[in-house]
Amino acid sequence: HWSCRNFSIPSPWHDCFSRWNKYWMGLDGLQDGASWEGQLRHDINQYLRKSIGTSSTSLLSKEIRDRWATKDIRFLFGSGDIVHCNVGACNRRCEAMLTGKNRLQRGLNFMSYLKHLFPGSKPVWSTYNGGHSAGLAYASRHFTEWAFEDFEVVGETGGETGGEVEEPASPDGE
Repeated sequence: HWSCRNFSIPSPWHDCFSRWNKYWMGLDGLQDGASWEGQLRHDINQYLRKSIGTSSTSLLSKEIRDRWATKDIRFLFGSGDIVHCNVGACNRRCEAMLTGKNRLQRGLNFMSYLKHLFPGSKPVWSTYNGGHSAGLAYASRHFTEWAFEDFEVVGETGGETGGEVEEPASPDGE
């Protein structure tokens, strides 16, 4: 119920002053000269240059995406993490709000975007009963299985282990 099916570049009126795809929300701004020493983007640029061997924006973006597709990454979302970010403590910057109004919506939209970006992929994700709580996430059945019991080889199986959002534990999502 909170999942995008279509993705596009924001219109000029809604592109957050061209920051919508800047690193930390996207891959722009990692190339040489995009930031100065002491900034996180500069440090990441230096790391990427050494590990990937390029500082070209298009090559960095392609290589980052190619490497992402080879990783075994799993996501846990709180089914009750539905407090609107204008009210709650999550990021309210324009770039973040383009991805969703609350953390659960942002996570589910990201799962849909990964399917869009990597056709045929099935991101592995699930929900736990609760809000934004590391303790509840770590105590969840899926975290326990993934961290301590599931030793599958990356790429042999895949797909969502979740898909249905559980009802929140309480009206305030905690």
